[in-house]
This record gives sequence, structure tokens and C-alpha cells, in this order.
Amino acid sequence: MSTIKLGIIGVGNMGKNHVRIARELKEEFSLDAVFDPDAARVEQLGLTDIACGSEAELMDKVEAVIVASPSSMHKRVGLLAAEKNVHLLMEKPLALSEADAREVVEAFEKNGKALMTDHVERYNPVVRELSKILEKEQIAGVEIERCSPMDRRISDTDVIYDLMIHDVDILMNAIMPGVDFRSCSAYGTKVYSENFMDYVQALFQFDNDVVASVISSRTTESKIRKVRVHCATCFVDADLLNRRLTVTRKTRYTLDVGYDPRYSQENIIEQVFVPNVEPLRMSQLQFAECIREGKESLTSGKSALKSLNALDTIKSLVY
Repeated sequence: MSTIKLGIIGVGNMGKNHVRIARELKEEFSLDAVFDPDAARVEQLGLTDIACGSEAELMDKVEAVIVASPSSMHKRVGLLAAEKNVHLLMEKPLALSEADAREVVEAFEKNGKALMTDHVERYNPVVRELSKILEKEQIAGVEIERCSPMDRRISDTDVIYDLMIHDVDILMNAIMPGVDFRSCSAYGTKVYSENFMDYVQALFQFDNDVVASVISSRTTESKIRKVRVHCATCFVDADLLNRRLTVTRKTRYTLDVGYDPRYSQENIIEQVFVPNVEPLRMSQLQFAECIREGKESLTSGKSALKSLNALDTIKSLVY
């Protein structure tokens, strides 16, 4: 089995991690080209021998490309990848609106090449196990929180497309697949700039009456990555940061304890085993699988459109 000739565009914070993993996955990829307008980054990673002068030059040398450039460049680079007929793994978001992302998706539908959006949390083993558990549960409500300190490297987008995109993607595609949302309300606060929201809370109601709250903040000094799901027979608590997953279930019996049992409660607590895997590694492995076997990925362009539709709705409500 020959390796896939791979190029990586953008070798900053996320890009350098893609470089590391691509180098480890020697049976899948040969890293043949990189491009970053900051030559110092390329030099620091020891990649000057495969450095290219532009995105177009890189795409002429490879079969597949991973794009980890700023979000504002994603539509342009995505359309270029479709034109150059290379497989594409795009760091989230696929584009900064559903309309722009749809152009990229349609371009790849025409050429038949693999298109993935790197919604890396979908490859987080906690999210994978959570999704399996919820397949058998009747969901009543969902609470999701993603809070972080401000990252000064992110200057071209707001908290909606920077952080909330992860959890809206989890909500729409892992927790509530196949169910559309009926309504949405949202509010936000600007803290660090006059242009971008830094704290946003959105409330969804789905067609099956499930209610979901999503809070995203880049004004919080403590990192929080929590998903809590209220079900008819259990409560599921997922900590994505520390990779813990707990299911609390009701018991079906009562005891003669000599006092009013309404004031006591017996529960069964399950600590779910979570495999120790690196989500970004699993994402790249699926990218290789999609290229070799023509499969649609877990984080396909179509699933990205569903998430971006919700994000565009939130944006229209908070600005």
C-alpha cells in the first residue's frame, strides 16, 4: 500500500500538531510539502527542505492537503483545493458562513475528492462513547459549556466560530443526529473588542421537544469543557477536558427504612471506560481511510453545513 502524498498549509498552533501526527503515521502519509507565510515557523519545525512558496505550488505537489490557516482564508483555500483536485482536511470551520461552506462542499461533490472538516472533538473518545450511550436513551435536555481564557492569536473571528462551533457540532451531529431544531434564541457580550462577541449563550428547541443550552466564553480563566445530558432514566455527565464520563441511573426499588422515602434517593453510578486515544490522530486516520476507500467521514462537509446553519442563526441573533 503506497503512502498518500500530503501537504500541510499553516504550521502554527494546530498545524504543527498535524505535522507531528503526519510524521508518526508513516504507513499512511508521506509529508511532501508545507506552506506558511511565516518562514520562521517552517524553519523551527525543520521543514525548509519541503517548504513551498504558495498554496497553489503546494497543491501541485501532493494528493491531499490539511489546511490549518486562519478561518478567514478557509473558503478561498478550500475552493483552490477543489480546483487542484486534491483531497482536503480543513480545520474548523469549513468557512465563516453556511453559504460559503456550501460553495466548497458543492465543488468537492463535482470532483469526487474526499472533504473533511476537522471538528476534532467528534474524535474525542468521550464524545464517541457519549454518542453510543445516548442512542438508547430518551433525551429531555442538554447543557454544554466551553469556557477558556482569551487567546490573543485568534483575531479574525468571534467566540461563536472559534469555540461554540465545537459544541454546536457535537449537539447537532453527535447528540441530536437526524433531528432539526425548531427555534433558537441567543445573547452575547463583547469584552475584548468592539467587533466580536466573547461570551455567547444559545438556547435551542428541537422538533422532538428536546431543549439544549450552549454556553461559550473566552473570558473565563478556568478551562471548562462539559456536556450534561438529562434523560428519562439517567443523567450523563461528560468532561471532555479530563476525559471522564459518568452515568447516574435511578434504581427501581424502595426500602422500608422507617422514614418517608420521598426524602431519600438511591442511584447507580457508572464510570464509563474511555479509551486513551488522541483525537487529532484519529481524525487523520479517518482522512486516510476516506481517501483510500471513498467513504464519507464522520465530519463530512454535509455535517459541517448543518453546524454552520445553526451558527449563522446564532450570529444573526446576537449582532
